Amino acid sequence: MGNTAAQDTIVLNGQPKWQKSFDIADYCFIYQETGDTVLSFETILKQNFVPYRNEWRQQKFTNRPLLIQWKKFTVRNISETDTVNLRISSVHCFTRLYAENELIARSGAYEDQSILRQGSNSAYERGRLPVILPPLTTRTYWFRSEDRQNHLIPPIIFLETQFTGVIEEVNSAFGARYLFLLMAIMAGCFFFIGIYAAYNYYLYRSTPFIWYISYTIAAFFSCLHWMDIRLGLAMFSPLLHDIIFSVFLYLVPVLYSFFVGNMLKLPRHFKKGWLLVKLLLAICIFQMVVEFTEVRFGWFPFNKNYYGHFLSLIPVILLNFVLLVLTAKSKEPVKWFLFSGILCLLILWCLPVMIRYAPSANLNQELFLVINFPIFFLMLGLVIEAICFSFALTYRSKLVLNEKNILQTNFNLQLQSELQQRTLELDAKNKLVEAQKIKQIETDFEYKIAETEMIALRAQMNPHFIFNCLNSIKLYTLENDSLTASEYLTKFSQLIRLVLENSRSEKVTLKKELETLMLYIELEAMRFKDKVQYQINVVPHIDQQYIEIPPLLLQPYVENAIWHGLMHKPEGGNITIDISQPSEYLLHIEICDNGIGREMAKLHKSKSATRQKSFGLKMTSERLEAINHIYQTNTEVKIIDLFDANGEAIGTKVIIEIPL
Repeated sequence: MGNTAAQDTIVLNGQPKWQKSFDIADYCFIYQETGDTVLSFETILKQNFVPYRNEWRQQKFTNRPLLIQWKKFTVRNISETDTVNLRISSVHCFTRLYAENELIARSGAYEDQSILRQGSNSAYERGRLPVILPPLTTRTYWFRSEDRQNHLIPPIIFLETQFTGVIEEVNSAFGARYLFLLMAIMAGCFFFIGIYAAYNYYLYRSTPFIWYISYTIAAFFSCLHWMDIRLGLAMFSPLLHDIIFSVFLYLVPVLYSFFVGNMLKLPRHFKKGWLLVKLLLAICIFQMVVEFTEVRFGWFPFNKNYYGHFLSLIPVILLNFVLLVLTAKSKEPVKWFLFSGILCLLILWCLPVMIRYAPSANLNQELFLVINFPIFFLMLGLVIEAICFSFALTYRSKLVLNEKNILQTNFNLQLQSELQQRTLELDAKNKLVEAQKIKQIETDFEYKIAETEMIALRAQMNPHFIFNCLNSIKLYTLENDSLTASEYLTKFSQLIRLVLENSRSEKVTLKKELETLMLYIELEAMRFKDKVQYQINVVPHIDQQYIEIPPLLLQPYVENAIWHGLMHKPEGGNITIDISQPSEYLLHIEICDNGIGREMAKLHKSKSATRQKSFGLKMTSERLEAINHIYQTNTEVKIIDLFDANGEAIGTKVIIEIPL
């Protein structure tokens, strides 16, 4: 090593042949930026630097977003022939080296590796900055370091040769091998646990797995980030470092809080406690946003001296304690796995405070580096927590599977019992099935017939028509034509229901009246083996839902046309119903059949037909008289005999005009 001529000047006689790096802290002067605006190099030249004495040689934290320090030192090469080629070694997020009023190099753990040489005066080398002095040269250097809030700042600055640099690199890598191995194992744990959780989510599609996967991914990248910062692995760009550092620190507790809440159903069982959890989560998210905007964009709306207070870890710690209490009070079977995980995280998180900066006298260097890296304990706590949480998920899946198996077993036993009972019943019934089949059908139809008879009597329908319908149904039943009997009975039941409904109202819509009429005609057509054909024509502009007429007004005339006009024709005939509205307040209805006519009908002495006519038409006539009297209207009915050119009867037309 060369001699030192003065406390503020490092004097070297050519290239030194050091066996270890040279600590130049005692040769440095320091200035720390305290304003809200980053100072330029020209402004720094005008500032008052003070000696870098013992009070600065302590590891420091800052409450400000950034800790920016400038160290000034002077190096003199008194050799006339030998050039000094050294490197500055110092660990910081960003470092810059200035000499002769210009930037000559940059470095740092956060520095972008894509930065190339800028001209001939500025270069990038991770962790080291060049100090090159030609013979008989004295040069003053300004070393700028920039560190994030709450980053541990080592108070060291070394000059090293290429030989000591290689030695330091080897010693550093060798000394940190345990730390690297342990951090790599923890990152691997997060990765493979996350893969396992993703596979289980694919199998079970359960919501807690989504929160758990997100939690392990965030923890995995956080572990890689701190490995990169501590061991200089250069895995991430500055942008990714900023995102992971500012976001994931708060995102991890947010994610596992939702995971625990979902696993234990805290929003349902502990509403007030979960409200407190959501409040703390909101604070964590606010801190995450504040951290990211300041780290990435340099924006903070308040006094930056209080920046550290806004980002205090107290809300995160309180969040874990609240989750711990709620977990202990929960009645879910998996709670102790979750409780153990959260408790281990809290203990390991607080452990560095109890053993902070343990003396290295009784420890080897490798273990010392592990113990004095607080993030290691936090990551270890997260790993143990993640493993406990995975046990909780596995146990929960087992409980769900057991419950499904029990339900399936009970269902199978119940199904087997019912199947055996049903088999015995079928075996007993098979012997009597042929004899009972017809009897059962007759019984069912007789019950329905009796029921429909009561409905028909209440609806005041023509009993002869009802009797014939019921006999037709019974005939189909005895003929084992159950399909036709069922169809006939269905339509008959619909008709009876419509008649019953309509009979309770003084008026029904034209649409309902036509539905009732069509059902009646279809029943008669089925009974006469489709010898009755019909058409219902309604003028399109008539609103069938709006116009109302007395219920069952048209049915007696259609019934009369079928029984008197069409029943006595071997080939059957047609009935046409035309409905029009010649004026706004008048409904015109024509019922026309091509039967044998009224004169021929008189020659047929059918007792049932006579009763039908006297009952149906008489009741309709009386109803029309009552309607005319009540509503002061003049509903008219005209019956016209139709004849051909030879004077022979070809049918009957009934004209009904209903005032609206």
